Amino acid sequence: MAKLADSLRRKTSLLSRRTKSLPAKGLRASALLHLSVVASLIALAPFASAQTPVPDLVLYNGKISTMAAAADSTVQALAIQGGKVLAIGTTADIRKLAGRSTRSIDLLGKRVLPGLIDGHLHGVRTAYHCWTQTVRLDQIIARATALDAYRSKADQIEDGRWIVTTGGWSLKQLDDARDFSFAELTSAAPNNPVWIAGANVAGPRINAAALSALGLKVGDAGVEVDAQGQPTGRLVAPATERANQAILAQFDTHGIDGEAKCLADFIDDALSHGLTAWSDAGGNTNPWSGRGAITDGLHAQEAASWLYRTGRLKVRIALHDMSGYQGAARALQNMENSLGFIGDDRLRVLGPGEDTMAEDPDFPAYARMAAVRRLSLETHVSDTNHNQILAGFEAANQAYPIAGLNWRIAHPAGGTPTDEQLRRAKAVGAGYILTFTPMWRGGEAQRFKSTKQAGLRLCLGSDAMNVAPWQPFQNLWMATTGNVLAGGAPGVAANERLSRFEALELLTSQCAWSLGMEDKIGSLAPGKYADLIILDKDYFDVPPEQIRTILPQLTMVQGEIVYARAPFQR
Repeated sequence: MAKLADSLRRKTSLLSRRTKSLPAKGLRASALLHLSVVASLIALAPFASAQTPVPDLVLYNGKISTMAAAADSTVQALAIQGGKVLAIGTTADIRKLAGRSTRSIDLLGKRVLPGLIDGHLHGVRTAYHCWTQTVRLDQIIARATALDAYRSKADQIEDGRWIVTTGGWSLKQLDDARDFSFAELTSAAPNNPVWIAGANVAGPRINAAALSALGLKVGDAGVEVDAQGQPTGRLVAPATERANQAILAQFDTHGIDGEAKCLADFIDDALSHGLTAWSDAGGNTNPWSGRGAITDGLHAQEAASWLYRTGRLKVRIALHDMSGYQGAARALQNMENSLGFIGDDRLRVLGPGEDTMAEDPDFPAYARMAAVRRLSLETHVSDTNHNQILAGFEAANQAYPIAGLNWRIAHPAGGTPTDEQLRRAKAVGAGYILTFTPMWRGGEAQRFKSTKQAGLRLCLGSDAMNVAPWQPFQNLWMATTGNVLAGGAPGVAANERLSRFEALELLTSQCAWSLGMEDKIGSLAPGKYADLIILDKDYFDVPPEQIRTILPQLTMVQGEIVYARAPFQR
C-alpha cells in the first residue's frame, strides 16, 4: 500500500508540472481534473486494503457500560453494523467511522446498558394467561393508583373480557392495605368481570360484572356477604371453582392468533422495561387449575413460534419444555422424543424443564436420560429437595458430563444454597438461577453474595408471573438494597446484598449462559449483538430507592429499535 501511495504522488507531481506549461485553458482544466482524481486516490489509499465496514448506526456522547470486563468498563460511543457491535471507543473515534448512510444518535450523556436478561421467567405463559387482560400491581404503592389501573384496563379491552391479577404483589405494599371492595372494583370496571389474587389478599376479589358473568347472585354458595347482606367482593368455594373454569374457558377461545397477540403485548411491556431476552420456564395453568402444563393444549409454544415465523418476535427466548407435572415416569416418556439446543438466536429449545420434583423415585433416571441425550435440564427446589436434586445431577454426571449442557437449579429456598450445596453443584458444572421468592413476601432471602463468590454459573431470575414481581429494575433494587415493597419484610441481609455492578452482571454478562448465548449477548463488545437500553436515570448514580423505577427511553435488539420514547422517539 505504501508503494501505491508513493507511485500516485510521483504521478501527481509530474502532472502538476506539465499543466503549468499547457497553453490552452480547456486542456489545462482537463489536466487539473485528472490531478484532482489522482489526489483523491492518494487520500483513500491508506484505507483501501483495510475494508473497514461502514456502520449502520453510531451512538455517541453517552456513558455506555459494556459489561465486557470484570470491572466496570465505560465508553462514550459505539458503532453498529449488521445488528452487531462493530466498534466501541470515544465519541471522536467512533464518529470518524460513519459514512453517508450511517445514522447517528446523540445519547445526550445518558447511561447505556446491555439488554437485560431474566434467567427464569414464565413469560411464554402470558400468551395463554392473556397479558392483554392482565393488570400488574408489582410496583404500585398507592391504592388509588391500583384502582386507576383497573379503570384504564377496562377502557382498553372489550366489554365482557375478564381482567385478572394473578400475583407478584402484596396487599401490604399499598398505602391503604385493605382488600379491594366489591363497590370499588365495580366502579372501576362496570362492564368487565374482575378477578384479583395476590399475597395477603383474602380472595379472590371480584366485582358485579364477575358475579353476572358467573351467573351468581347474593345468597348463592361461595358469594361472601357482609353483615348487611351485601357482597364483600370475595369468593369462596364452591364459587371459586366456577370462576376458575369461566376464566380458562374464555382464554381457550383465543386461538393461536389471539394468544400471539397477548404474548406480543407482554413482549412490548418487557422491552419498555429493558428486558430483551429470557430463559423461559414454561408454566402450568395455576392459579386457575391444578391440571398439567399449558403445553397440554394449544396454549404456549405455538404463540411464540407464530410470532417468530411471522417476523414479530422482538425478544430472545430460550425454552425449557414441560410435560405436565405428572411425575418423572411421564417425563421420561416425553423425553424419548425431545430435542435440545435446537433453534437460533431469537427462539430456541434447550431441553426439559421444572416439570418433575426430585422427591420422585424416578428422578435420578430422569436426570440420567437428560444427560445421555445431551439436553439442558432445569429443575426447581422445594423446601426439602435441594440435596436430592444434587444427588440426581451427580448420578447423571456419571452417565455423561453435564458441565457443557447448561444444567441449572432454579429458585432455591431461603437461606440457601449452603456452602456444601455450592461445592457439589460446582463440582459437576451446574449453575443456579436465584430469584426473589419468597423474600418479597416476607420470607428469608437466598444467598446472593455467597453464591456469586463461589464462582459457579449464576444468573438472577424473577420466577414471575404468578408468584413474584417481574420488572428487572425492581429485582436489581431488591438485590442491591435488600429492600422489598411489603413493609416489615426482612429482605436481603446486608452480607448477602450485591453491589450495583455485581447485580447487573447477573442480569447481563453472567446471565447469557442461561440461554446458551455466552458469546453473543450480555455485553457490548465487538462481534456481539447490539442488544441495549438507554436509561432515563443513571443506574450507577441514582439514590438507591430510585433504582426500582428506572426505565429505558430506548430499547434495541440486534441493532433494531424496538421501543422508544422521548427524547429518542424520533
